[in-house]
Amino acid sequence: MELHKAFESLRSAGINEIVIVDATCERYGDFVQAAQSGEVGVHFCVDGRSAVRLSRRFRADAWLVASELPDMSGFDLLDMLSPHVMQGDVDPLLSGSRISLDRVGHGMRSGIFIVSDTYRLEDEQRALASGVAGYLVRPITLDVIRASRMPIEIATDASVC
Repeated sequence: MELHKAFESLRSAGINEIVIVDATCERYGDFVQAAQSGEVGVHFCVDGRSAVRLSRRFRADAWLVASELPDMSGFDLLDMLSPHVMQGDVDPLLSGSRISLDRVGHGMRSGIFIVSDTYRLEDEQRALASGVAGYLVRPITLDVIRASRMPIEIATDASVC
């Protein structure tokens, strides 16, 4: 029952589809279990080239990109992946915008996360400077992704500063 509650919270966080770009797929057991239960769609790409092809035709709520891939660096992939993923937030042919003008600050964008085996300050700075949603260090769980995708309310009260 606990696992089912975690899945419900994924949906409430706006996570229906996750793409994992990593040659080592067995690192994501709880993601696979969630997909097998039908609670979230999980799609694997084992290299950067397949991720770029998928991004051109598929809209996901979160992309987990390994910092090292067989054919390129995950950071190099960001330059190729970001335009397709970010454009999906505003392109009506790619499911349209998730943020309406009357709910500014309440919506979510597709998130790209760089995933690394070990923490490196330089990698975190590089990832965040590139505009990704986050820099994560393994092990990665569904709870980490859910928590990072919860919308943040923007204070509109002029007295709050």
